[in-house]
Amino acid sequence: MNDRLQMAADALIAMARRFWQWWSGELLGLVPERWRERLRRRGNLLFIVLQDDKCSLEFGSFGQRETLVSAPLGEGGELPPAVVEVLLNRAAKAAQVILLLPERQLLHKVLSLPAATEAGLGNVLRFEMDRHTPFSAEQVYFGFRIVERDRRRQRLQVELLVVLREYLDQLLKRLDRLAVHPVLVTRAEDQQAQPINLSPAGMARKRGGWRGNRRLQVAAVVALVLLALLPLWQQQQRAERLANQLDGPKAAAERAAAVRDELQRLEAGRAYLREQQLKADDVLATLDELTRLLPDSTWLSRFELIGERVRMDGESAEASALIGMLEQSQTLQNVSYASPITSNPRTQKDRFSLVAERRPQQEAP
Repeated sequence: MNDRLQMAADALIAMARRFWQWWSGELLGLVPERWRERLRRRGNLLFIVLQDDKCSLEFGSFGQRETLVSAPLGEGGELPPAVVEVLLNRAAKAAQVILLLPERQLLHKVLSLPAATEAGLGNVLRFEMDRHTPFSAEQVYFGFRIVERDRRRQRLQVELLVVLREYLDQLLKRLDRLAVHPVLVTRAEDQQAQPINLSPAGMARKRGGWRGNRRLQVAAVVALVLLALLPLWQQQQRAERLANQLDGPKAAAERAAAVRDELQRLEAGRAYLREQQLKADDVLATLDELTRLLPDSTWLSRFELIGERVRMDGESAEASALIGMLEQSQTLQNVSYASPITSNPRTQKDRFSLVAERRPQQEAP
């Protein structure tokens, strides 16, 4: 639950930060260029500038500052006494103390990320730190800012600045012993109006201010949850109303579908009966015609109708004349013997086997 509250708080803080950046930028854009330059140059900031082998103190603003003192670093990176003396004297007079780190102690990258990650960009970078850098999120302090939004491709160009916790914690402990607490920790090369802040103390104060008001935190999270759930609840209510309204038509449609299926079944049965009736009529018509054409001395022991092919087996005293008789048929054609005629000594008749084809109905005279 605490993780979810923290994520919601981070999202709100990010939204507020983006609004402030946009609003202050819009207001600053209304100020004449000459005045903006004067505002940029004014300031009483004290800069602790660390380089590879020396430390400098500078006073002024990001746009213009003067060097107060510069001396080589001591063993183990200790601040030189000359710098410490001036630092203790000028820190109380400065509005803010800013710590500028050397480039070789920092990892600076520009990442391309989906635009959908903007609301929770800090958490996304924290979770994927080991994918974008050689370190895990527990090993570093990091800061970021959005440098470009590609709305057509739905991508963000994000500038990421990373410093090892071990290195920065050691520096801050040394300054803490001198009662000097930088509010901003960034790289010396960053000349932006709003530089990336790597200060863990600054982040802790921001989060502490939010956590300090537990009721406000809970109320904000509850409001976010309600705002997220309200459209879903309204949609659910509407879906239930539509479902209730559809119950009657749905039941009627199911009954109609059942009646339709029954009609289709009955229609298929009727078509099948009609087809069988037509076949039976054809068979009866053929048998009736054979009864009239064949002489009384002829009788059939087998009558077979398969498709359009007819086969007749039997015995007759006039077997050799049967083809001539059947050529007068209106339903049969191409009559021929399927096998030679043989004699049956017992009945004194000839056995025959005839095959024929049924005439197409349109060809029947």
